[in-house]
Amino acid sequence: MEALVPPAAVRPSAVRIPWPFDRVREGQADFLGDARRAIEDGRHLLAHAPTGIGKTAVALVASLEFALRANKLVLFLTSRQSQHRIAIETVRRIEARGPRIATVDLIAKQSMCLQEGAPAYGRAFHEFCDHKVKSRTCAFFARDNSAVVTAVLQRTLHVQELVRASGACGVCPHKVAMDAASRANLVVCDYNYLFSEILERFLPRLGRSLDELVVIVDEAHNLPDRIRAHLGGDLSVPDLLKAAKEARSIDGEVAHRLVGVAKAMEHFLLDVRSERIARKEELLDLVDVGLAKGRGGSLGYTDFVEMVSFAGEDAVRRGMPSTLPAVAEFLTRWQDQNVGILRLVVPGHEGKFAFRLMDPSVLSKRVFDQVHASVLMSGTLFPAEMYADLLGIDLGRRLIRTYGTPFPKANRLLLVQPELTTLYAKRSASMHDRIARQIAAIVAVVPGSVALFFPSYELLEEAHSRFLAFHAGKKILVERPEWTKAQRDGAIEALRVARAEGGAVLFAVQGGSLSEGVDYEGNVLAAVVVVGLPLSPPNVEVEALKEYYCRKFGFAKGYDYAYVFPAVNKVLQAAGRAIRSERDRAAIILLEGRLLEPRYARCLPPDFEPRPSKVPASEIRTFLEGSPRTGFSGDEHAMKASRLT
Repeated sequence: MEALVPPAAVRPSAVRIPWPFDRVREGQADFLGDARRAIEDGRHLLAHAPTGIGKTAVALVASLEFALRANKLVLFLTSRQSQHRIAIETVRRIEARGPRIATVDLIAKQSMCLQEGAPAYGRAFHEFCDHKVKSRTCAFFARDNSAVVTAVLQRTLHVQELVRASGACGVCPHKVAMDAASRANLVVCDYNYLFSEILERFLPRLGRSLDELVVIVDEAHNLPDRIRAHLGGDLSVPDLLKAAKEARSIDGEVAHRLVGVAKAMEHFLLDVRSERIARKEELLDLVDVGLAKGRGGSLGYTDFVEMVSFAGEDAVRRGMPSTLPAVAEFLTRWQDQNVGILRLVVPGHEGKFAFRLMDPSVLSKRVFDQVHASVLMSGTLFPAEMYADLLGIDLGRRLIRTYGTPFPKANRLLLVQPELTTLYAKRSASMHDRIARQIAAIVAVVPGSVALFFPSYELLEEAHSRFLAFHAGKKILVERPEWTKAQRDGAIEALRVARAEGGAVLFAVQGGSLSEGVDYEGNVLAAVVVVGLPLSPPNVEVEALKEYYCRKFGFAKGYDYAYVFPAVNKVLQAAGRAIRSERDRAAIILLEGRLLEPRYARCLPPDFEPRPSKVPASEIRTFLEGSPRTGFSGDEHAMKASRLT
């Protein structure tokens, strides 16, 4: 189907997209050339492109040049709203130097909703929205939005601006965005719009087929796990009892049946000795047992799920927040999902049934097979071959590239302490003491803030409790697992404020929100210390994933893909928090001797070569007391400073 192109947008003829900055820097030119060739040839470029190389500008210029000429649509996919902002600001810079680009910024529907009292998350919101639309009780959706759609296509807006404009006119922001997207050149949105069941509704709304898309995947190292997490789920006895309580005022029989299933599940879980792989039939059979004991005789599994689903829809119609839709969805997926699925049973009173998607290519292979071309990019997309394998990207269409860092090497001190480790066999009170002393020595010589990243909250607490005895004289911030986004944002702001007071010390975990996807802008961190290697503890799920990958990719790759590379990637992500622009200068210290061993050192990208140091504190002092080295500021860093909003 040929997509409509609005009058204000670029027509697909003789297109030249100007570079949005004063010059194309060294490193960018190679990346830009590779991206242009890959898109022109209908291939998938997987780019390990370190922070500062200007990934967003390269990907947008290369993809828009082709898409506008060939009447394709560019999808810029990212999971971070901060990256939405950078993408939109880059488009504005392009437009300031050249053609108008019809652009739509789109986030999750529930995050754009203007309805008061709408459920905030998940299936409950979608049930609520569907009911409002079908019953014509959402005035925002029903009202004519053509004027706002026209305005959106005439000026590139951040999603918050789009929501405000829609609210001022009393129309649904998500509908405005979707209607505009069907006539756009570029849509900035979340991974889920392409890599989930949302795709089946999204494409018809765009009026496009997959082969009409050019796709940019930002922070692409996150995509396999995002896909895997999307098709996972848990169901416990408390979940069933909560759903039963909600159902009492809606349908007494559904409530009664849910209690019966909960009792059967509880009896089953108390007999399970340890966590193990579950057979599909085990849950189906125990549900049948619970249903057989209900009033009115036996009821089939499928009919039961349908009853729970109807009760959930009724709860939504009444404006009740409900877990019933989620319970129905879990039971449906347990029965229907088969390919690449791991089913688990966890014993005891706190036990549950769970399913996990082991193979993200179940969803992603079809997409990458059919889209015209893509650019997958990240500062830690290493080894890119692994991500291509996991996502099911065809060998013949892959273009794999590794680019060097554009930052002056003299601005980064990169050391590894060879004698310290969090290897389980070597954990002891003595090792914890040595790690804490090393951290205290580093903090003492750093005239600014230090971020410490640990493999787990348990190891974080071991270090924190010992560190307190050293009286560092700096404010201490300790990440907790229950922290909200606001609390994490507050911690970053506290680091900025602490600069005037000699700095602070942040204790956080690798793989958490403070170690990935966060920009500590303006050289707010003088040093980053990464403690240990966050290898997944041996459990049923990890072993099953390892076995699955070994069967699919061979033993060596399977072990690396399931176990080694994900841990090293978390180390790289945490280490990358310190230096975010060419002007930043910081020390990065790895307190983990295993990273010098060949089995782990081979997993590090070529631009990340730590040097061993038994006494890193003395080297840090010399480094930080030296003259700062500066270079040109990075394109994206400069853009953040200018804030073209």
